[in-house]
Amino acid sequence: MTSRPMPPHRTLVLCRLARRAFALAGMWALGGCVLWGGPGATRHGSRPMMPDVRRVLDVDEPSPAYFRARARLEVLGPELDAILIGLVEDAEADENVRANAIALLAERRAGGSLDLIRRQLAGSPSDVVRAAAARALQRFLPDSAGARNALRAAAGDPSSLVRLMVLQRLDVEDAPLVRTMVARDDNAEVRTIARQVLELLEARGAPLTRDPRRDLRTSGPEGAPTIVFHPAWADSLGGVQVGALWVEARGSTSLVPLGQQVEVVGNVVPGFFDATRSVVVFEADREIRIRDLRTGNTLTLGPGVAPRVVPFTGGFVFVREVAGARRQLGGDATELDYEVLRASFSGAAPEVIGRITATARPEVRRGASPVRWMVVGEGADGFVLRGPGITPFALPGPVDSSPQP
Repeated sequence: MTSRPMPPHRTLVLCRLARRAFALAGMWALGGCVLWGGPGATRHGSRPMMPDVRRVLDVDEPSPAYFRARARLEVLGPELDAILIGLVEDAEADENVRANAIALLAERRAGGSLDLIRRQLAGSPSDVVRAAAARALQRFLPDSAGARNALRAAAGDPSSLVRLMVLQRLDVEDAPLVRTMVARDDNAEVRTIARQVLELLEARGAPLTRDPRRDLRTSGPEGAPTIVFHPAWADSLGGVQVGALWVEARGSTSLVPLGQQVEVVGNVVPGFFDATRSVVVFEADREIRIRDLRTGNTLTLGPGVAPRVVPFTGGFVFVREVAGARRQLGGDATELDYEVLRASFSGAAPEVIGRITATARPEVRRGASPVRWMVVGEGADGFVLRGPGITPFALPGPVDSSPQP
């Protein structure tokens, strides 16, 4: 995958996009202009507005003036949407103008804008416009399968910066696609970011793949320690395994054992590192444990299963079955209640933040509880615990402290 050379100022725009800092900005003062009065103008603007809107969008630096003028733009109606669509579709328009028009359309959720942005991502010859389209499509996630599929397709875009934009919002279900990018992308930066994304997706519940020894192994940079699961017993039809878990430094014969009775369902290994790779959270014997690799100390947080990291919070969650709350349903299905607990890598006492219900069915993974392969996925307003047979549970964000009822 290659891309043509771009002028330095275009590369600068894309770099800002890749850092999630792309924004409409730099709006100049329009007092008394056609936006708000003059011949032919209406309250909602008119086609004579187009030259003014074009000048407004021909910027690439944020400024306080933009945000002041933005408040006025937000009251405009469908006429502004029509002008923005016209600018996006104008192949002769400046790339900055088209890119900023795409971003504003997405924020306004204008009618037909999703299909327009998808077409620009798939077919625009401009790297700047495609990168803006990839960024804009993220506003339609996670409730649009069309937006997510368009982003997945753009993982093969010829521009490395478009691919970096795509990596920002791939979810746990996209782990196989991210693995392909790690293995095959021709850009070293994309491969590095893809590997980091993959590590996080695995910690959020993405299934692992087998290494040449048929063990399950977490991802990581060259030479970094990894978590390895070796099955001692396996039900291949049900995808249920029990075996040993350890930390292994690549190129070294020394191992750090973690547990011998570790349950794995659907290749989702219940163990992950903290950001420094010096602390491991894992489940063994249906207990949640924290191992400090520097001191060798292991702390047990009590009964629980299925630990999952929560991005941007510095902590993780796990679940604990509520004793005596199982209920038999029709068809031999079993309904189970779980407390959801939040904990930190420091080993502080975990906090109950709510409950979820899971339904285990004998025809699905031999009746294993679906919490075994649940994930921390992206929801409309943050991260959620989700999975087939599980009531979705909204997780608290970095500044949230109140538990769910």
